[in-house]
Amino acid sequence: MPSAARLVAFAVCLLPCACETPAEPPPPVERTATPVRDTFAEADRAQAATAGEPTPKDPGRVADDWLASFHDARLTALVDEAQRNNPDLAAAVARRDRALAQAGLADSAFSPKVDAGLGAVRRDAGTPAGPADRFDLGLSVSWEVDVWGRIAKTSAAAAADAVAAAADLEYARQSIAARTAQSWFLAIAGREQVALEQQLTAQRERLQRITGSRLDVGEAKPTDLDLAEGQTAVARDAVLAARGGVDAALRSLEALLGRYPAADVETGAALPELPPPPPVGLPSELLERRPDVVAADRRVAAAFQRIGAAKAAKLPRVALTAGGGTASGDLSSLLDPKQAVWNLGANLLGPLFDGGEREAQVRIAKANEQEALANYVKVAQRAFLEVETALGNERVLRAREVELADATRRLLRSRDATEVRYAEGEATILDVDQIHTDYARAARALLQVRQELLQQRLNLHLALGGSFAAGTTTPSPESKR
Repeated sequence: MPSAARLVAFAVCLLPCACETPAEPPPPVERTATPVRDTFAEADRAQAATAGEPTPKDPGRVADDWLASFHDARLTALVDEAQRNNPDLAAAVARRDRALAQAGLADSAFSPKVDAGLGAVRRDAGTPAGPADRFDLGLSVSWEVDVWGRIAKTSAAAAADAVAAAADLEYARQSIAARTAQSWFLAIAGREQVALEQQLTAQRERLQRITGSRLDVGEAKPTDLDLAEGQTAVARDAVLAARGGVDAALRSLEALLGRYPAADVETGAALPELPPPPPVGLPSELLERRPDVVAADRRVAAAFQRIGAAKAAKLPRVALTAGGGTASGDLSSLLDPKQAVWNLGANLLGPLFDGGEREAQVRIAKANEQEALANYVKVAQRAFLEVETALGNERVLRAREVELADATRRLLRSRDATEVRYAEGEATILDVDQIHTDYARAARALLQVRQELLQQRLNLHLALGGSFAAGTTTPSPESKR
């Protein structure tokens, strides 16, 4: 039997015959399947619309503390509460911890395995040889020499999976923050909606009183009063519906916070002002910053490593073993070195026939690699889409806000003037009803646009991948590569 040194040397000589190690996956920008622009298209359009100048080459570093830009201490406290209590986030933490443990398990294959055993046998006096005791102490050591890099590739794949799980956790944290803020703003907008509907109801009630007075003096018809009372009832129904919307938003918020859904969270009375537009960075930076893209990138890297591990598994394995121990009839002399017997060995174990199992494992690894690459393309393209959509929606909503604000001012003046004309008999109930309806539609649309602007800002921060809390960092795609 060849010595351990000769066996290892023989294995090393076979190294050039080993299957090729797969190359690293192409850089993220080359993996997206679509050309990546130098700047975001909607950022260019927004810049041109506001200042008439091209977007600067350096759009600025994406903010890491976007939650603070809303200047709402209660919102910050609610996000902290959601982080502590949300079960989805707890599950993401568990997945991260499991991936870290699996990476540690894969690294353990680099180390020798040492086992010890202690045995004792008692032979009674009824045997022909008479009574006797026997004590055994054994120690065995085994270590696989990673000649082909199978263990190293398996370890690298597990490390990449751990980085991916950490990135998934960061994205979950950001998503919880955005969802909490969204529910918070929806609840505040709901309260503003209630206030608006109450205001519209009061205006309808005033018109109803004017119509009743005109009917009393014979200047209006009963059908005019029916129309006024019917529209007042519709306005009161809108108040009830708005209150129901507030309760629904509060229960949604409480579910995120891990509270019982009792709809009793205290909120502000008015939506905050929209913060100034944040720097959006560069599209290529998005691939290295956004946590879900980082996670997809690391899963591609893990899949490439597992191809190499599967190919290396087709080659012989080199293992070194050592064992020894002592045996004695006296427990006190069990540790006597003179009684010890040791051996050192090495073996080369190679597959001869496995029915195609190892080749199938290689094909499975290659298929997993293609799936990981396709998933990366999907996530990257979705990231670009979400940034451009959020930027574009904000640009359109800002323009709509200007138009609707002007419309509500003008319609309010027109409504007041038309009511005066109606009280004086110079306008019909239908004229007043139409202007009331137009003003209510514009006022509701303006409130909705302001709420949607905040929603799109949340979408933009989430799409850009900037952390919502200072000091929180996304795992680098180069980590544990």
